[in-house]
This record gives sequence, structure tokens and C-alpha cells, in this order.
Amino acid sequence: HEVVLVDRKEHFSMGLRKLWELVGHATIADGSRSRDALRERGIRVVRGEIDEIDPMARAAMVDGEMLEADYLVVALGAVSRPDLIPGLAEHGHDVWDLAGVPGATEALAQFGGGRIVVLIAGAPYPCPPAPYECAIHIHEHLRGRGIRDRSEILVSTMQPMLMPNAGREGSDWMGEQLTQRDIGHQVASKVERVEPGRVGFAGSEIEFDVLVTVPPHRAPAVVKDSGLTGEGEWVTVDPATLATSHPNVFGIGDVTQILLANGLPLPKAGVMAELEGMRVAAAIAADLQGGETPPPFDGTGACFIEMGPASAALVHGNWYATPEPQVSIAEPDAAHAAEKRVFESERLERWFGS
Repeated sequence: HEVVLVDRKEHFSMGLRKLWELVGHATIADGSRSRDALRERGIRVVRGEIDEIDPMARAAMVDGEMLEADYLVVALGAVSRPDLIPGLAEHGHDVWDLAGVPGATEALAQFGGGRIVVLIAGAPYPCPPAPYECAIHIHEHLRGRGIRDRSEILVSTMQPMLMPNAGREGSDWMGEQLTQRDIGHQVASKVERVEPGRVGFAGSEIEFDVLVTVPPHRAPAVVKDSGLTGEGEWVTVDPATLATSHPNVFGIGDVTQILLANGLPLPKAGVMAELEGMRVAAAIAADLQGGETPPPFDGTGACFIEMGPASAALVHGNWYATPEPQVSIAEPDAAHAAEKRVFESERLERWFGS
């Protein structure tokens, strides 16, 4: 049997590196690994643009070449779409896209005082706590430069609370973390437009000197065109098996949507994508080898919320619990921050050998 990975990018890096580079803690390059290293494991790596997906045939057109498969796993992620809000791309720095990090880093380096706004302009988006991590990292960065006292930081979200997936208790906890650091925050603020130095909401506006954005996200157009999203925006999969409605076609990671008991979607987080991928891989292997079906994906996972360069909280979620997800937050400490770095290094070693 042959395993084929199709990706248009040569290098892999974890999303956590973007905020580290933004405030100078580490570089994206240091956490980047070539996907070519996977060839050492016997994986065929195809670098190219996916032009078309045919789920009925379990096939994909890649740079004009049709690749057919016995099993197809769609893991194309969520695409940042600042174009959906007038002025957002022109006047904001999108650090959810690797291409936006250099500009944001330069803007922060040149900032000498004023107001920095971290704007959540759409949801769902990858890594729900990350905008608040971003604001706290910026807070610590400005303190280190000695200009925090002449700077204002504001987080604005269009969501009804700061972290809907974590419920009212988790959102209140995050609000306390921001308040302790004199970081302003507002909820239920839907962006209508962005102009030079100004964000426009329905009936109000805020001014900024630097705007860091979390744009709306969507499934890639090639996924939408394949019919895998149906009438919605994301690939619908079975919560237990990650299977789509097409035989032997699976969806994992940010490109999917799994609705929870409370009607909210499963968080789009790297750790969830990893766990989903492991379950799908085990199911495919069992099917090929005539083995026992692996346990279902249970919707549990944990992630770290950084509170600066040397402290992090640990969030654990049983997302499939009823009548609503069960979420716990372990208070920030240095051990959790160290564990987050180990989380990255262990996986880079396991996947790429270094």
C-alpha cells in the first residue's frame, strides 16, 4: 500500500510559532521542517496545488494530474478571508496567515505608544484562545520595552462571550486575565468595515494605531466546489469516525465542522486535528489488515494558553459531553509553558525526525 501526502507548501510549522515570532520569543524558521523528510518513512510527498476533488471517485486533480485513492482524507484547513470585510485586508495585520506575520512584527516594532486593537472579525477560527494569547504577549512585549504605560490594548470580538466553547465560566476567567493586565475587551461587536485608523461597527467605531486581525475563515474553495460542505461552509463528518457521506472519504482538522450538544462547533485546534488524524489512520489500517475497529474519536483534548513568555494555563475539554462540553482550566504556571514547548518539539521529532 502507498501513502501519498499532497501539500502545496514545502515546510511545516505549528501555528504557535506565529505569535512567538510576532513578539520576538522565537522564529517560525526554527520550528519549520521540510515535508520531504516524510519520504524517509516511505511516504510519497506530492507538492502541488489541488485543482479539484472528486469525493465520489476518491480522487484529486493536482497540477493537472489525477491522483486516485482507495481512501481519501481531506485535511485542507481553514482559509483566512479578510476580503469578506471591507478594508480589513488593507488596514489590518492578519497573523492567522503566515504571510501576515512579517508586517505585524514590523508594525509592533515601530509602535511607540497609542492603541493596539486585536480584532476577532469572524468565527469559527483556528485556535480559539489565541487572540487573547496575542494580546497578553503584546502586553508583555510593551512592558519589556518600557512603553506599556503609554499604550492601550483592546480585544474586540464579534462573539457573544470571549470563549464560547469554554462557556461562561471559562470566558469570565479569560476576562479576569485580561483585566489584571489592563487589557480592554468587548464582545458582540460585529465589524462592518475598516478604514485607516478606524474600525466601524454597527452604531459605533474604535480608533487604532496598530490593528491585529483574526479574519473570517472558510473552507478552501476547492473543498466547497467538491460538494463536501453541502449547503454549509465546512465539511460535515461523523463525530465518532470522521467519515463523510462518501465511502472511504474522511475529513479531519479545521476544514470540518462537528456540532456539539450545545450547538457550538468543536474547536478548530491543532491538537484536535492530530487526534482525529490518528483515529482515521487507525481505522484505515484496521480496514486494510482486517483488524479490530479502533475506538471512536471521543472529542477530548487539551491545549495550553500562554500568559507571556514563561507562563501558560492548561485547558482540558470533554467536548462531546452532554448537555454541554465539560471544560477545566488549570491556572497558569511555568511548568505548563515548558510543556507547550515540549509539545512542539516531541511532535517535530516524531513526524520529521528532528
